[in-house]
Amino acid sequence: MIRRGDMVGKIETVLTKQGKTFKDYRHLTITEATKVCILNVIKGRLYSDKKTINPTYEPYATKQEAIDRLKELADEFKNKGFVEEPTDVLFQIAEKEIYVFDKAKWHYEGDFPQQLDSTQAYVPTGMFIAWLIKNDLVGKRSRRDDGPEIVLVKQNEMTGAQFYRQNWDGVLSSNELSDEADAFAREYLDIHNDLYTAVDFTNILANGLPTIYHVEDSIENYHIIEPIITERYREWKRRKNSGFASRL
Repeated sequence: MIRRGDMVGKIETVLTKQGKTFKDYRHLTITEATKVCILNVIKGRLYSDKKTINPTYEPYATKQEAIDRLKELADEFKNKGFVEEPTDVLFQIAEKEIYVFDKAKWHYEGDFPQQLDSTQAYVPTGMFIAWLIKNDLVGKRSRRDDGPEIVLVKQNEMTGAQFYRQNWDGVLSSNELSDEADAFAREYLDIHNDLYTAVDFTNILANGLPTIYHVEDSIENYHIIEPIITERYREWKRRKNSGFASRL
């Protein structure tokens, strides 16, 4: 059944197919533009805690052509085991909260040593990002968009701070991380109890220096902090797997 949406000129239908741990869905919508009708074919999966989206677009000269194609696709999906559902099924999953862990500008626009170059503000978080990259804990989007630079970081030809500045514009958020890395970072980089910067980075790399920003952005320094982060991660995994309450 084709449904008319709340927006004028929008026609849509939703079909789903139940899997073991998710529902495959197809969201077919028609949107009328000035001189063309667009058939949006959105494919994805509905999990208990998230929704994936992979859209494609097909332009048609008339609305009827778009409607005919929508019906054709809907029949194809039904023949593959899909069933129609109300559009509400797509919005029953809470959107994942986007958490911003750090921004370089919070540092170089704050209490930052004037004698240092602003690139030093990227160093502490940059080393954590290098660890994420080397342990394959960045998200799918970053693996797709930042592939060449990820290889350079893994080969020690680019530092995490350089990657942080060039590829992520000095912003570390849950958008850039895998689900597991996001959960780990929410504890380890917790703004109210920051064990990474305030404890590990400060005590291991910045010990004896005027500030954390005086730490040299070098592969050698990364190799010093790397096993500390790894041990924190392993301990977090042990507690997570054993069901203990979270706290690093």
